[in-house]
Amino acid sequence: MTPVFTHYGLGQVPEDPRVRGPWAEARVAWRYRLRGWRIAERNWIGGGGELDIIASRWWTLVVVEVRYRPVHDAALVTIDAAKIGRTMTAAQAFIARHDLHAYRLRIDLALVDAQGRIRIRRDCLAPGRGDGGS
Repeated sequence: MTPVFTHYGLGQVPEDPRVRGPWAEARVAWRYRLRGWRIAERNWIGGGGELDIIASRWWTLVVVEVRYRPVHDAALVTIDAAKIGRTMTAAQAFIARHDLHAYRLRIDLALVDAQGRIRIRRDCLAPGRGDGGS
């Protein structure tokens, strides 16, 4: 059964832990849509990993890893080098499957806290980057 998100207010986090992840992903996807991104896939599985959100705008393909924790810093520490490696491998598989080699690949981390606030770590793999909005 697919959870229904419409009955939760903007800052109201679901109490059920099984619903929090999908709820956070839906909030982040909506934020990207509002900023002009087209959501191409959600929860895509392939290449040995799962990609929470894949979006495109112009010639950029962004893969968004979404993490919910009570505070943003706690969400950030759950993403290690192995997770980034799996995400990159899965992203390359998505690009190969859909022949998107002309697109610039960007990896964002979206951190959602207990108040429903979203912090985006944009283009987290680029040297000297990692903060800012989308």
